[in-house]
Amino acid sequence: MKIGQTHAGLLAVTAATLLAGATHITPTVVLAKQADVIRSAVPDATAYFVKKVEIGKADFRRIKRLGSFSPEQKAVRFYYGRDESGRVAGVILFPQVNNQHGPLEVGLAMNPDGTVRKVEVTKATVETKPWVLRAVRSGLTRRFEGMRPGDDAELALDGLTDAELGRMPRYMAGVVAEAVARGLVLYGVLY
Repeated sequence: MKIGQTHAGLLAVTAATLLAGATHITPTVVLAKQADVIRSAVPDATAYFVKKVEIGKADFRRIKRLGSFSPEQKAVRFYYGRDESGRVAGVILFPQVNNQHGPLEVGLAMNPDGTVRKVEVTKATVETKPWVLRAVRSGLTRRFEGMRPGDDAELALDGLTDAELGRMPRYMAGVVAEAVARGLVLYGVLY
């Protein structure tokens, strides 16, 4: 092997390493188990079920138009609980947003009337966990309660500033709002 080839190979490996490091995704951590979120979000349910909805072409177009995103999965799972009388007591889904720091997932619980009952961050990354927890401690997730499909989830961020939270916790609050917005679109289109 010639020196030039070795140098070119080393440059290629170095470039690939630098590009991979640009996203600097760290391991995912579970902040709350999905099963626990389902049970706590619909405590009056006596039985729980899952409804898997395949996303059709027309649904993909509608989701793209309403939410400005394309689902990465071809189906969405809606978890729901029924009360003693057999009525649906609540519906939960787990929308995820992938950003340069890695994935963030929320548990989005909906009331039977189509309003947000509860939002809980279920997954983040090792790197983003402290920022997410700081945003949640500020009361962020409660700000989404009562919203419905079609509402602007970004409104929950009103009044939250970099000065109050810190730059990265405020950024992650925006990622949480994006996950909620996606969940509202998925619920509105598919459920």
